[in-house]
Amino acid sequence: MNRIFNVCMFVICSLLLLSSCDKELVKGPGEWEQERRNNFYDYKVKNREGFDMLSITPCAYNEDTVFLTGIKNEKMWIGMFNNHTKEQLKEWNGTKTVERTIKIDKGYGETKLLNVTAFDFRSGIYKTNRGFIAVLSYLHRENTFLTTSDVVSKDIFLFNGNEIIVYPLNYPTIANPYWFQGSIFVLNMIEDCTYSIILSPDGKKIAEWKGNFVNGDFNPVPISYTEGIFIARESDFFIIRHNYQTGKDVWKTSIPSLKGVEDNARINSTILA
Repeated sequence: MNRIFNVCMFVICSLLLLSSCDKELVKGPGEWEQERRNNFYDYKVKNREGFDMLSITPCAYNEDTVFLTGIKNEKMWIGMFNNHTKEQLKEWNGTKTVERTIKIDKGYGETKLLNVTAFDFRSGIYKTNRGFIAVLSYLHRENTFLTTSDVVSKDIFLFNGNEIIVYPLNYPTIANPYWFQGSIFVLNMIEDCTYSIILSPDGKKIAEWKGNFVNGDFNPVPISYTEGIFIARESDFFIIRHNYQTGKDVWKTSIPSLKGVEDNARINSTILA
């Protein structure tokens, strides 16, 4: 009799457990992800009041540090955390109300509206002498999965000291976060043209010119906010000092010692002040 009772109890408990598991499995990926957001992804946010929990987004920085972004009291919020202990290291609180509907300039007179539910730094975060800089991506999040139409990269975002600075630009790229004297080299696409913009560490425009002069093949050494020196191969190798605003060479001289060097040869150079 006891054996029959034990078997019956085992069957009942198993059915209860299966029923419980079935209820858990009903949750979709969006619900699981929202639960993680509601717990700030296990990071120990010090003051949890006033957050729009749909806006909480983790942004990887390195293996030791992670950032969380969010909208708190309708203003931008960023927290920096120890990725191992989950402890909060620092936070930044914006002073301007987040514009929840923004107009995106797609070029050629075409615009679109984006309803902003979150923001992040999916293009990467760079350390500067004053703090950090990133391209700001605005997100429209209705569920876990974002499509390309739900993400717009717009504006340069600086969080320096305790201050948040947003410099407005369309579809920018940080070409060099360590330009001349701590300035930041940013590329901005306007319709079919690329403009180069130099920003100061506190987010003010220093210089601007048309064209892109920083890429993987051609990365000049800056000697001012508007001039750089680089080596180029034409008929021979030349060392050139170029002014980007005027688009003209200040001077140009050949390098006889490099005459006859193979096209694919690796060349290292150092500028001595």
